[in-house]
Amino acid sequence: MEKFAASFSRNLYIIPGGYFLVQFLKKLFHKKYKKNEWRIFSFRGITMKVDVSKSMGSAIYWRGAHDWRPIFAMEKLLKKGHTVVDIGANQGEYSLWSARIVGEKGKVYAFEPLSTIFGSLKENITLNPSYQGTIIPIQLGLSDKQGKLKLYSSNLSNEGVNTLYKEEDSVYLEEIELSTLDKEWEKLGMPKLDAIKIDVEGAELPVLLGAEKTIAKFSPVLFIEINQEACKAAGYQANDILQFLGKFGYSFELIGLRGKTSKLIPERIPDFCNIIAKN
Repeated sequence: MEKFAASFSRNLYIIPGGYFLVQFLKKLFHKKYKKNEWRIFSFRGITMKVDVSKSMGSAIYWRGAHDWRPIFAMEKLLKKGHTVVDIGANQGEYSLWSARIVGEKGKVYAFEPLSTIFGSLKENITLNPSYQGTIIPIQLGLSDKQGKLKLYSSNLSNEGVNTLYKEEDSVYLEEIELSTLDKEWEKLGMPKLDAIKIDVEGAELPVLLGAEKTIAKFSPVLFIEINQEACKAAGYQANDILQFLGKFGYSFELIGLRGKTSKLIPERIPDFCNIIAKN
């Protein structure tokens, strides 16, 4: 019954007003899962294996995506044959959706540094044979310099909030390898870059600083998650991201429900949001 309810729920979630019906279904069928309880499911041409005992895994299982807004926005802006970089790829959710859009002539370079989650990323790519030639997984963190740093989590039940910035209640995960997008893109020798998605829990500005030459050369569309608290923990303000990208002529839009966008006013950046930067 749960399998049918979850499948029905995923299809409901992508239609206007479906959110409220999904909440009702979850109350009826959603249970407290045991630790490391995995599910494999297929939806709209994508197959994923997720841990439903964790926050992101459960959201993906019941909704089809943990946050549909960036995906709807990507579907409007990405094209067949595009080259995409997914920074903070996690278990591959956005990499898979990007691959679905850009097709076999496109490429998605998925950067994920944490070994356990990188394993999930690779497994989810394997579950999608038609995308195996499109998605290139790379176990590496990106920042403004090369080196090694410790990665932490303030919530082990949420696999989407791992961070380089230690807080009082943080739990150490592992030491990760870091590089810059400028160095890695030069190594890859790719002739173009159409879009970058960045979701790295406060490390967004360092990632952009380490991608300065690449951004200046290719002017990719940027999909960026902004969390004001995470930015402050990293020692900068969210508006610093906009000021940095403004040097390259970027304008900014706030991604709303169903991927609809509105002009982003720098003085009114929400505490948590997803934005698009376009040149």
